[in-house]
Amino acid sequence: MRYLFVFPLLALTLPAAAARDIELTPIAGYRGGGGFEDTGNGDSLDLDESASYGLVLNIDHDANTQWEFMFSRQNTSLKPGPTVAPGFDLDVTHFSAGGIYVWRDEKVEPFIGAGFGVTHMSPDGSDYDDETRLMFQLNGGYKIWLTRNVGLRLELRGYTTFMDSDAAVFCAGGACVARVESSGFGQLEGNVGLSVRF
Repeated sequence: MRYLFVFPLLALTLPAAAARDIELTPIAGYRGGGGFEDTGNGDSLDLDESASYGLVLNIDHDANTQWEFMFSRQNTSLKPGPTVAPGFDLDVTHFSAGGIYVWRDEKVEPFIGAGFGVTHMSPDGSDYDDETRLMFQLNGGYKIWLTRNVGLRLELRGYTTFMDSDAAVFCAGGACVARVESSGFGQLEGNVGLSVRF
């Protein structure tokens, strides 16, 4: 239910895409980075590196550009320091809308892109509040077409999630696990996917 805002956005986009080629790419990857500060003793609370998965939708805009809508989810954990126990699992989900520039070739197409969206952080199996923040991402990689309509997608994505400096996060019952001491945190993700072009 919490992601229903995505569907109105797609509803506005897909009718215009009907007359254009689209690419749908399930992706799997590995994501690292991101962290906060322990409210008890100031220790760094880092997110564990872990696998990620998602979906990328590209819609042709002109000969070399495409609109891009991306969803990527990571099931990770946040392990507080000795003054706060216990740690908890955390789902970190990025949604973005943006575009990419593609250098068209017969089989290998390099691309770069950017997008804006939101990061949703949901503590799993705990009473802590969810957190949703604005996010900016950059990406680049290669599309390697095996046939005219099927190809491999190799990419790197860098995410910056914007936070209020000196704000507490993951709170329950008036107590908070972590505090943000900067304007945000970054994550880096490498993905591979199988693209289908319609």
